[in-house]
Amino acid sequence: MTEKATDAASPFARMAARIDAAVFDAPTDRVLMETSAGWLTYASLGAAMRRLNTAFRALGLAPGDRAAVFSQDDAAVVTLFFALLRAGITPVMGDGQASAQEEAELLKISRPAAIFADAALLSQPGRVSGLPAAKTIVIGQASPTLAAASLADLLATSPPSDFAAPQAAPEIAVIVFTSGTTSEPKGVALSYGNLIAQLETFAEVYGFDAETRLLNVLPMHHVDGLFRGPLSALWFGGAVLRPLRFGPGTAAATLAAVAAGRATHFITVPAMLGVLMRMRLAESHGDAFRTADFRFVLCSADYLEPELWSGFEAAFGVIVVNAYGLSEAVCDAIFCGPDPESRRVGTLGRPHGCVARVLDEDGREASQGAVGELALMGPMVMTGYFDAPEATAAVLRGGWFHTGDFVRLAGDGCFEFVGRRKTRIVRAGVTIHPESITSVLLAMPGVAEAATFGVADGGFGDKIIACVAPAPGFNPSEADVAAHCRERLGPERTPSRIHILPELPRGAAGKVALD
Repeated sequence: MTEKATDAASPFARMAARIDAAVFDAPTDRVLMETSAGWLTYASLGAAMRRLNTAFRALGLAPGDRAAVFSQDDAAVVTLFFALLRAGITPVMGDGQASAQEEAELLKISRPAAIFADAALLSQPGRVSGLPAAKTIVIGQASPTLAAASLADLLATSPPSDFAAPQAAPEIAVIVFTSGTTSEPKGVALSYGNLIAQLETFAEVYGFDAETRLLNVLPMHHVDGLFRGPLSALWFGGAVLRPLRFGPGTAAATLAAVAAGRATHFITVPAMLGVLMRMRLAESHGDAFRTADFRFVLCSADYLEPELWSGFEAAFGVIVVNAYGLSEAVCDAIFCGPDPESRRVGTLGRPHGCVARVLDEDGREASQGAVGELALMGPMVMTGYFDAPEATAAVLRGGWFHTGDFVRLAGDGCFEFVGRRKTRIVRAGVTIHPESITSVLLAMPGVAEAATFGVADGGFGDKIIACVAPAPGFNPSEADVAAHCRERLGPERTPSRIHILPELPRGAAGKVALD
């Protein structure tokens, strides 16, 4: 079990002590992470961290500085993340597949003192980090055109050194970026105290312990991949399994990895569950989760439709625990399961480790059953958006983080999701939450995926657009979908236009990206 936050030591000191105990005293064969490229042991991580500690000093990096990481090399990302975290240097987590524009935006916001990036990324035309070559470190085999040192060279030539206590405890542990597609990215600044509060909640709600083996193939520049992956594994003394990249071609292999890796949990998102169901893999891999080690599936990052939730549990004979959270609250804040008191399929569940309220348009607490904006307060809520006081003030008011999500509080204490502020549609003066239309679309036989959004329609407000992806073996027409909607939705909520797509486009985090 974890220590409680009543310790006199600073959050940074507590995190540092936990990392030291994990990596510097570990048996040589204890594995932290398993990947398709091999194993990363606790001991080898510790050895690399001590060499990087020397390298950071040679690069002129000091506690309080920021260093950006853009890589698809899982072992490199994990090694750099923990080395920077332990040194008090803030890792800025970027996407190893970021476009030149995305990379430039993140670097402009975070202003790092150094950047560690894949050779394949740095070699692309138009890549200008704005940093001198001495501050640009290449991950992988550098090309002759890159006048920069490599991470491999730093590890080979830097002698190991012990981490020294900084003169002042660093405040920002890590910066991650919001993954929304409707606005400019914002750097979420999370403190060491934020991370510890979340990890303690994981222990209490999920029962993570030294036997925990997390099958998590989500991107590590997102909180779901990083914090419910290697950070949780190291904090509890367990392991994270990343044997492949998930996609339709590897879906069956992902299920096989549960037993092969003796996984205790499968960390996933609704889009991945949808792929497994659409491919009807329960017919051939229905016992994938029925192993002696496995505990439950843990799903988050997007709304989990009740039909998919119940259908997956029935098809695979496994419990799916759903969690609501945001990068601004580290990871998870409201939990539906695994305890029976919070578990009601179709809801967000109940908060743990924080306080949640439903607020009306005037910022007052809404009556039970009324729809309002969800607000959170607790030790996992971010310190703010990095160097963006106006954006921070817009969402952090009086200690409450205003999520922008609309919910209602049911009589049993569970929160029910209604929709999102940034996606709501106003049509002829009526406010419509597109998620309610999407639920109707998903209830149509033969529909595997659906999404609804609004576009400006002159003086009439917004026009409702629906996109539908058929299930295998079905071929619904636009007229069929329209008729289904007219029977179940009022005129103002019936889509004006319907598109049939082979599949819905999604971003790295599994969220639908249609704009």
